[in-house]
Amino acid sequence: MNIVLPEQPHFKNQPDDIKVFWGYALYTEEKGNYVNKKMENCTGEEILKEICYHLQCTDKLPSILEGVNCIPCMMPFITAHFMPRNPGDRPKVVPETSNNLAFLGQYAEIPNDIVFTVEYSIRSAQIAVYNLLDLNKEVTPRNEYDYDVRVLLNSAINSFK
Repeated sequence: MNIVLPEQPHFKNQPDDIKVFWGYALYTEEKGNYVNKKMENCTGEEILKEICYHLQCTDKLPSILEGVNCIPCMMPFITAHFMPRNPGDRPKVVPETSNNLAFLGQYAEIPNDIVFTVEYSIRSAQIAVYNLLDLNKEVTPRNEYDYDVRVLLNSAINSFK
């Protein structure tokens, strides 16, 4: 299981007294360590109880569960983006011999890019349109944060706060 705690407010017009986070149970067919049920069969409250167990705060469960709304959502292919793969497993955005076909979105291959981002999908569309229409336009470059020493140093410092 993991949880994501985005900066608040996460949604436009989100009230100050409402906080949003989301989580993933990657092995949905496995029973929880605290709730003795498969995650895929759990209610939202049971999932939240399991998360609290892993965060070692089950003693605060009654106050945590008060006024909380946890909505389970099955997303069976959410981790497909991150499965191990080899070159050629995904089609190029515009296949070599294509003049009227392109693949867009998360499952088209864009070298040295990062799936699971909106930008990836946008770049695949740009590559397709610019290539197929023979436009002399540059695709929006990806941010090279993974090579920025300042970002890497800041990440290391924040990892140990």
